[in-house]
Amino acid sequence: MRFRPPLRVSVTRHGDKEQKLKEFILQHISDARETAGGDRPRQLQLIARSLESPVVKAIAGLAGEIASAGLAVRMILAHVDQEALLDGWAYADHPVAFDHEIRWARRPRLIEAHEQLVLGPQTCWIGDSMRRDPAKCDAFESYVEGCGEAAGCALVSFERLWFASEALVIRPAHAPGIAEAGAVPDAIAKADAASEPTVATRH
Repeated sequence: MRFRPPLRVSVTRHGDKEQKLKEFILQHISDARETAGGDRPRQLQLIARSLESPVVKAIAGLAGEIASAGLAVRMILAHVDQEALLDGWAYADHPVAFDHEIRWARRPRLIEAHEQLVLGPQTCWIGDSMRRDPAKCDAFESYVEGCGEAAGCALVSFERLWFASEALVIRPAHAPGIAEAGAVPDAIAKADAASEPTVATRH
């Protein structure tokens, strides 16, 4: 039986999506700072279409706040732009100053049909289908708060995909230069002969 989480479903104009996500993430960061002990989340788990997705840009735009809250980010991408990755997230002098790991879901059938961001044990965001370019269309998205079942299911889905995805970047905030980014060109080059990863969806 499917659960029915308390959703705040909305249709967001693509020009407003990044700002709306920033506000939602900032609220979570504020709540996390007030949480003491082992109950405080240490990571944000993100599945996104690409580095150009508004949810990724929202995370990057809040780099200082995320770092000061002591949070790390694990991110899975459906599409990888080698040049953008190496010019940004893989380098220690990039403004993204928090610890982060990036993996690539090379097998399309393994990836979730929607973008998602797990902010904590009770909070997550479910984005639109990843086959829809967020820069060209408005988006359907759901903001879930106070629902451990929904956030828990999103986390389980993330961990399963994380295990099946290919590591691209492991970059502690204090590391000088690239940590694991040497694998990026090789990994992407191997896939150049194959078709570009796409995401299947029922929507």
